[in-house]
Amino acid sequence: MTETTNDTLTEAQLKQEFDDLYMHIFKYIGDFVSIPTQKYNLTFEAYMVMENVARSKNGQTLVELAKLEGVSKSAIARQVNVLLKENYVMQKVDPNDRRVKYITLTAAGSRVQRNLAQATDERFHRWLGFFGRDEAEHFIDVLHKANENAIAAGFVGFDSLHDKRRNSNRHSEKHTNRMGNL
Repeated sequence: MTETTNDTLTEAQLKQEFDDLYMHIFKYIGDFVSIPTQKYNLTFEAYMVMENVARSKNGQTLVELAKLEGVSKSAIARQVNVLLKENYVMQKVDPNDRRVKYITLTAAGSRVQRNLAQATDERFHRWLGFFGRDEAEHFIDVLHKANENAIAAGFVGFDSLHDKRRNSNRHSEKHTNRMGNL
């Protein structure tokens, strides 16, 4: 990109702006959402697994959790292992098929999940209050468009760049549903 007017950034300036925003905004957002989970020796991703387990009456299998989170079974297994170590979840063997194990919250896990749900809701509302509803929706729309452009360019989404999430369609479907409801 070349500079054509005083308002247009050169490619080098655009890259510098991108780098600065990453260091001051995107990285901060990750830290911002993760702060409540640190108290319980968890990542935000492990907390999201707890949320999915909590929503299920009878628990979730590793395969079901992987599908819900849009990640591989091994990625979910790593999060579940942390939750097992902290005694926040337990595995129950299906009486009809001993190969199937359901992940359920322990009493301690239920307390932690409720505490974290409240803390993350409060943090989100702080962010929303600071950002404003219209700007927050615009910000999320821009991120969805960036993800869609990455998919069109051959990536499964930005997520695939670091192999965290493979199912970006899950995010696009949520975005499309939300946009359809506006």
